[in-house]
Amino acid sequence: MKVFIDDFNMIRVESNHYIHDIGIEGYQVYWYKNEGYNQYFKVDKPLELHVVDHIWINEVKYPLYIGLVTLTKGFDKKYQYTGKLGVIYQEKESTFKVFSPVAKEVKLVLDGDIFDMNYNQGIYEVTVPGKHHLKPYHYLVRLVDTFEKASDPYGIASNLESNVVVDLNQTYQQVENFVSLKKYTDAVIYEGHIRDLTIQLDVESKGTFLGVVEHSNHLKSNVLTYIKKLGVTHLQLLPVFDFYGVDDVQKDASYNWGYNPMQYFALEGWLSDNPNDPIRRINEFKMVIDAAHQLKLGINMDVVYNHVYERALFPYDKFVPGYFFRHDKNHQPTHSAFLENDIETTRFMVRKLIIDSLVHFVEHYKIDGFRFDLMGLMDLDTMNILREKLLEFNPNIMIYGEGWNMDNALPKALRSNMHNQALMPGVGHFNDFYRNTFKGALHTKELGYATGSHKHIEEAMLGIIGSPHMFTEPAKSLNYVECHDNLALFDTLDFNYQDEKVKKTYQDFANHLIAISQGVPFYHAGQELYRTKMGVENSYNSPDAINKIIWKIDKSVSNFKKILKIRKKYPLYRLNHYDDKAVEIRHENGYILYTLKSKTYELVHYIKNDYKPLVINPIGKLLFNSKKTQVEHDKIVFNEPGVYIYYKKVGNIS
Repeated sequence: MKVFIDDFNMIRVESNHYIHDIGIEGYQVYWYKNEGYNQYFKVDKPLELHVVDHIWINEVKYPLYIGLVTLTKGFDKKYQYTGKLGVIYQEKESTFKVFSPVAKEVKLVLDGDIFDMNYNQGIYEVTVPGKHHLKPYHYLVRLVDTFEKASDPYGIASNLESNVVVDLNQTYQQVENFVSLKKYTDAVIYEGHIRDLTIQLDVESKGTFLGVVEHSNHLKSNVLTYIKKLGVTHLQLLPVFDFYGVDDVQKDASYNWGYNPMQYFALEGWLSDNPNDPIRRINEFKMVIDAAHQLKLGINMDVVYNHVYERALFPYDKFVPGYFFRHDKNHQPTHSAFLENDIETTRFMVRKLIIDSLVHFVEHYKIDGFRFDLMGLMDLDTMNILREKLLEFNPNIMIYGEGWNMDNALPKALRSNMHNQALMPGVGHFNDFYRNTFKGALHTKELGYATGSHKHIEEAMLGIIGSPHMFTEPAKSLNYVECHDNLALFDTLDFNYQDEKVKKTYQDFANHLIAISQGVPFYHAGQELYRTKMGVENSYNSPDAINKIIWKIDKSVSNFKKILKIRKKYPLYRLNHYDDKAVEIRHENGYILYTLKSKTYELVHYIKNDYKPLVINPIGKLLFNSKKTQVEHDKIVFNEPGVYIYYKKVGNIS
């Protein structure tokens, strides 16, 4: 027989045995109904969840477990705390706070010493005199009749074994500030994994934070400088918060992208030179960001608030069973993220944890933006509230994510997907329409416009002008053809082409199309170098041989830099709104003619995706050509797929 609290005044008994006597000290208990194998009883007043821990049934004492009560709207409404959680460090004392309206006792274990914590309106807290910098700590939580060890959901620092108290004033103090960004369309994003960026490079700290700031003789600079010189404004890093799936010490033993959240405030030790030193982890990442900011290069973090790796390993259930996770109408855990542990972002204290962790990285690390993994599984209110909160700390913050229209337990009107993009001002979306149009449909051998198909020319024109059929403004559209997910573009080209030169030509073509399209350009690290993952579609735990970037600098890089420089120079590429007067596009005879107009000049783009010669009359100064052009009898001939841009002075255009 097991007994559960399903609401403040409702008890559920899992048993069909006849109950003739039932009681909870201090309460009157009444039979309510039988339903299947369960018997339900009501109490005369709301249960004090942090007190009641047993029930008497037929003169036998049973433990009283937390049931569905934490999933109710009443619970979420009653227990809302707006103050600080985690460790509040001061020189002469530190205060420890955790959220647990249902625990009967919580004890702090600080450097081996045990302290009883006091309960107040859902929060357990204790203030311990003394200087506790670098002391390890954890909690002991009693929900019913036994204590269970739990880490701090708000822990900001860790060694190899536990959370550690840290005085952030004793960590590296950054000198530089956030990068400036007037509007999203001014950004060029480059996505990379810390390990991938340097594991093959001639630097001392291979595969770790410091590797990207160390000088490479091969690159003739460090990685950050190389990225900045490409014309990139923001480096987006795959998850760097603490995650499962790797060995922090034996770093070559396993590999992982990092989408297995372990701690939302602490950094991953696998990416540190000394993972057992909590200060080292923090300092290294701060130094990377400071070095990037010195170059005027922003650092965006990839964050995962739609799921955790494994429910049993995440500490929240030890403090408030069920509350952190999303359930369906039958109270069963949902698995929209395919792991049966979706996070319930609509709940007040869950939303608070998400926002608090984001604020932590903006306030203490000066992060410039966040990419939200499976953002479509989160709710609209959370996305809008967190954006407004982060703008208070960084008015240049970038917020964007995967707004896929994934089925989940949220009502459709509350989902943070592209269908609801108009309800999320200032939130960008990865544009899968753009990706599929130019690269080809996922998981097929189908060609896209950028890889040689003429079937998608109408869609290509929509993508180039910022997908106005999908978004309310170009800034909402993150234009890309590859990212860490799915096959690299160069690998998909293998389906249809054997000639290396042809594959490189189409890869360059796709890169150049992204640069001239309205919206936000997004590139996968190494995309400009014809990065391959040897045909591995999902390399999340593949070895370095698959995931590493091979820094073989091709002559194509100079052209890549040139077109990004042109994008930066001419504001017409970076419109913040759709403008039919400034943007014209049409197609004829298999090519696209894309014209950007100002009062004093026009940028005329000839865009072709095949090897049929295109002959035009000279119309101005040639600004950019993906491939060499030919002059024949006062005509210009384009023989290869590419983007060809002409600059033409004009008079006033109304």
